[in-house]
Amino acid sequence: MARTYDIASVRGISIRIHVSAAIAFALLVLVLAAVYFPAMLPRERVPTYWSVGFISTLFLFLSTLAHELGHSLVARLRGVPVESITFVMFGGSSDIRSERERPLDELLIALSGPIVSLVLAGLAAGARTTIPNPSQPLLLFLESVLLLNIWLGVFNLVPTLPLDGGRALRGFLWQQLGDYRRATRGAGMVGQIIAGGLLATGIILFILSLDTARNPVPAILGYDTRGVAFLAIVVAWFLNSSARSAYRQLVLQGRFAGVKVSDLMLSQPPTVAPWTRLDEIMSTHFVPNGERAVAVVRDGDVLAGLVAYSDIARVSRTDWPTRAAGEVMTPLSQLVTVAPNDSVETAIRHMAEKHLNQLPVVVDGKLVGIIARVHVLQFLDLKERR
Repeated sequence: MARTYDIASVRGISIRIHVSAAIAFALLVLVLAAVYFPAMLPRERVPTYWSVGFISTLFLFLSTLAHELGHSLVARLRGVPVESITFVMFGGSSDIRSERERPLDELLIALSGPIVSLVLAGLAAGARTTIPNPSQPLLLFLESVLLLNIWLGVFNLVPTLPLDGGRALRGFLWQQLGDYRRATRGAGMVGQIIAGGLLATGIILFILSLDTARNPVPAILGYDTRGVAFLAIVVAWFLNSSARSAYRQLVLQGRFAGVKVSDLMLSQPPTVAPWTRLDEIMSTHFVPNGERAVAVVRDGDVLAGLVAYSDIARVSRTDWPTRAAGEVMTPLSQLVTVAPNDSVETAIRHMAEKHLNQLPVVVDGKLVGIIARVHVLQFLDLKERR
C-alpha cells in the first residue's frame, strides 16, 4: 500500500505526506547543507548551513502547500468538494472532485494556485529589498523563496494540460463553447503547438551552438546555450506528453460515461479479521489466489484497514505465525475510499494519482465492495469485444 500520513488540517482539508516526500525532504536538506550552501557561503559555519538548509527546504514545502491551498480553498468557495492535499516526492496534489466543476469553477480554481505563488514571490522580493543590512544566508534564503515561487507561478501558467494554465484555458473554452470535450481538445492543441515551438527553438539553439568558432548565439542569461537548448527540448517533450495524456484521459472518461463504482466493484471481496495471522493470510489469499490486498474488517463488515502483500513481505517470515493483520495493515484513516455511487472515472483518478491497485468501497464506515484496476481493464475488454 502507498503510505501517507495525516500531519495537519486546514479548514477541514487534510494535509497528508507520502513517505516519498519525507525522503525527498531529508535528501534536499542534506544536499543544501552539505553541498550547495558551503559552495555559495564558504565562510559560514557548519550549523548555519544546516539551519538555512532546513529552513529553505521547509519553505519549499510550505510554498507548495500554499499553492495547493489556493486551489483547494477557492474550490471550497465555489462549492467543489476537496478532501485532502498530499505531498509526494515531486510536489503536491489537491484531491479536488473535478467531476463537480463547472466552466467558471475550473478557470478560477486553476488560476488561484499560481496567483498565490506570485504573491509569495512578491513578498519575498519586498523583504529582500526592505530588510536593512541582511546577512548573506538570509539573502540566499529569500532568493530561493523568490525563485521557487516565481517558478511555481509562471511555469504552471503555461497554457497546456495538465498544468494550471491549461486547465484555466480549458475552463475559458468550456465557458465559450459549452462543450467540455471540445474545450479539452482545444487546450491540448494549444499545448502541443507550444511544445512544438519550444522543441524547434531547442533544436535550432543546439545546432547553432555547435559552431564554437563564430559563436553565433551568446550565452543566455549567463547559461551555456547547449544547456538551455537541452532544457528546452526536455520541457517540450514534457508539455507534449502531458497534452496528449490529457486528451487520452478524456477519451477514457467517455468510455465510462454513466458507469458507477457499484457497476464494476466486487461486492463480496475477501476479508480477514484484525487478529488473523499473517501466515494464514499468505496461504489462504495471496499465494493461491494471487490477490494483492485483503480488507480487514471487524463486526462482520466494519472496515478497519487493508493489508497488502507488501505489508506482510516487510515482516520476517519467522514472525508470520505470531503477527496479526491488525498490526501491519494500513488503517482506514490512511486509505483512499470511494462510494458505490461515485463515477468509475473518480476511482481511476484516485488509483492513478496515489499509485494504488484497488480501492475499498465504503458506506458509513462499512465495506460494501472493492474496485480494482483489473475490474476496469475487464470492463474495457468486454466493451471493445461488443
